[in-house]
Amino acid sequence: MLGGVRIKLVRWGFRNKPFYVLSVMYRRSARNTGKRFEDVGWWDPNPAADGNMHLGLKFDRIKYWLTAGAQPTPKVTDILGRLGIIPERPKPPSYFEGERPMPKWKAGTDKE
Repeated sequence: MLGGVRIKLVRWGFRNKPFYVLSVMYRRSARNTGKRFEDVGWWDPNPAADGNMHLGLKFDRIKYWLTAGAQPTPKVTDILGRLGIIPERPKPPSYFEGERPMPKWKAGTDKE
């Protein structure tokens, strides 16, 4: 088991057009300047001409690092969960879903 190794998104691209590389690195290393063990994929969140976001992954290397003990960051967990590689994170219940609890009012006296 590897302690402190994470799969992170490393940001590349321009100011208004980000591009991310999925990298395996130490947990405490900086996002863009830390030493990377391996790049295991890329993600372009900007919609292309076809309207889709594009993603490229090395599935065998991602599974290797996950079995070796690397922990994905929350955003990487969301990406890999949507693809079915790992279980998705449970979403917190929304305030607007279902019955909303009514605020409780206390009867009080006016102080004038």
